[in-house]
This record gives sequence, C-alpha cells and structure tokens, in this order.
Amino acid sequence: MTELETLTNIGPKLAADLRTVGVPDAETLREVGAENAAQRLAGAGLRDCTHATLALEGALAGVRWTTGGRAR
Repeated sequence: MTELETLTNIGPKLAADLRTVGVPDAETLREVGAENAAQRLAGAGLRDCTHATLALEGALAGVRWTTGGRAR
C-alpha cells in the first residue's frame, strides 16, 4: 500500500478527502482512475471536479498539474 501523500499534487487534505470517498491509497487511485476519483470528490461536495481531475491526472503521471503536463 502506497500512501497517497507520496504522489505529486496530493497533500494531506486531498488525501483525506480521497480516503473519505473510498480511495485509501495510490494503488486504488490507479485502479479507480483520476476522472472517477474526481467525480467521487465532486459528488461528495469535497472538491471541484475540474481542478481535482487535473491534480489527480498529474499525480498518476508524476507531474505538477500546474505545469500543463510537463515534467519538471
């Protein structure tokens, strides 16, 4: 089990929100996918779907979402 906080873009608050919607670790995030996880967050009223999707896609790709997909 890999802690969510070890992924790029995921800090303690986003990790806690992900756990609340049934995404406890990085492996589950990979299985569920960024879009589905973001939809869960939005559905629970925890996060904006667009920004969450960008952050989670970046987390899975290992890049900061603010770089437009370019690794640093």
